[in-house]
Amino acid sequence: MKNIAFDRSSAKITGRNYSENNILYLLHSGSGAEFDFFGKELFISVGCDADSLSGGRVCNYPRIAVLVDGRPIVRKVVFKERERYKVICTDEASKHRVSIIKLSEAAFSMALLYEAETDDDAVMTPTDENNLKIEFIGDSITCGFGVDDNNVEGEFSTAAENFMKSYAYLTASQLDADYSVFSYSGYGLISGYTADGVRNTDEILPQYYESLGYSHCSADGVRMQDIPWDFSCFRPDIIVINLGTNDNSFCIKNEGAFDELEKEYLRFIGTVRKNSPQAKIICAIGLIDVETSESVKKAAESFGGENVYTFFFRPQDGLLGYGAQWHPSEDTHSYAADELSDFIRSIVSE
Repeated sequence: MKNIAFDRSSAKITGRNYSENNILYLLHSGSGAEFDFFGKELFISVGCDADSLSGGRVCNYPRIAVLVDGRPIVRKVVFKERERYKVICTDEASKHRVSIIKLSEAAFSMALLYEAETDDDAVMTPTDENNLKIEFIGDSITCGFGVDDNNVEGEFSTAAENFMKSYAYLTASQLDADYSVFSYSGYGLISGYTADGVRNTDEILPQYYESLGYSHCSADGVRMQDIPWDFSCFRPDIIVINLGTNDNSFCIKNEGAFDELEKEYLRFIGTVRKNSPQAKIICAIGLIDVETSESVKKAAESFGGENVYTFFFRPQDGLLGYGAQWHPSEDTHSYAADELSDFIRSIVSE
């Protein structure tokens, strides 16, 4: 057997991740690796970060999936420092496409992807990059929060998060696009979610956007928010900003907050444009709590220039069910992906 590290020579690396000592630390929703494998045997080892293990909160362990030729071979929450899975075992060498995807979000979990173990003659090569690249910036909706839990009173748990069922993953799949995700449950632009109308300053997304990200977890003591993100690693053609839902909980209870949100949204568009001048920016809102729609629209219009668009999802109405805490169901994410995919096709063809 031989070991092969997950890097850009062996796999297409998805999302903002961190690599050290031949370990790929999977941070964001949807982050992972995809490669073509030719050989007889393939073992994948994934671990839980030390911070989650020491914290002992089951709801915060990372959830991952391993797919072979599009079929899930592994889909589970990782509870141990290292777990080893046999994903391919054949008598004769054969070719397969393998995808490793983190299903849970960055703030509460980090997965460690160790070196692959293969037979001595096996080969791993990165899958080809797709022509279209999309970055998704958002909150719990983009993470696929609660999509695997139809109990509307269900508490947060990474076990119920499934990025592969989110509108973002489904949109990228429909459009044959590579993607990168920067999304956090509860986060907003001027306030994170608040139940009492008091501004939640702990969960403000823009402060972390130009770093690798934010997490309660660390990579062997290295904090992700302390590492600047190299925007040359992923140059999106399309950037979808789906923020404002959590700000809504603050704005509806505080005079002047909608105007403040508009100004901060405008500033954030500027930050996004500075780092990705080539991208078409879609300012999206919808599915849950749409009172901030006008602020989003005004900010997009105020930014001016070409390649900035406004897009409104059709709000959920409950007819297709709900996920945990009244979040979108799998069927709702599906129609949202159809709507967004059609819109992206229309602006790409301009």
